[in-house]
Amino acid sequence: MTDFTRLDDAILTTLRAGVTELRSAEPTLALVACGLVEDLTGFFIAGADTEWLAELDDSGELAWLPSEWPLSAEDPTDTPPGRVTSAIWELVEDLPDDDGDDYSPTYDALRVDYVDRIVRALQIMREAGELRRVDGGELWVWLHAADAYDEDLDDVTFARLHDAETAAAFATRFDGGHDALVGRLINRPSSPEHPIG
Repeated sequence: MTDFTRLDDAILTTLRAGVTELRSAEPTLALVACGLVEDLTGFFIAGADTEWLAELDDSGELAWLPSEWPLSAEDPTDTPPGRVTSAIWELVEDLPDDDGDDYSPTYDALRVDYVDRIVRALQIMREAGELRRVDGGELWVWLHAADAYDEDLDDVTFARLHDAETAAAFATRFDGGHDALVGRLINRPSSPEHPIG
């Protein structure tokens, strides 16, 4: 049985450091994403604030592409190649050889486990109140396939981290839903009855 303890600790430590840095850098932070690529390696953490969102042109496509966001975060206590990268590489090294195929079924299964563990770490942070906006609403968070290796990753992980109504609205972001989503982030008041997110 695979021991994910080192990876879980690395993910949670990195996420906490990154979100803390983003919130300190920009009080109007509204969006946070973890960018992944097809190869099993560490992730980047990006953020976008409401002022930047309000200034986007009419197309608004950049609002949903974390690779293009204005904010990024790194843990200053981490060292290359990074604690998450080191932990996931250690697990890759333990995979059985599969005719030299880096993208074998066991490699793909480990990628699924990796995504699940990042989502779970974000859920832990959500439950602990660590993913709140300064206005009291919830930050919108998800995992992003930076090299488009998985076209469904953004929608699937967003749905796992938010309520069904918000996830359904997010799914329309490239199909006419952009303006309503950004308006919701920028203008919607936060209250116990109507939380953002």
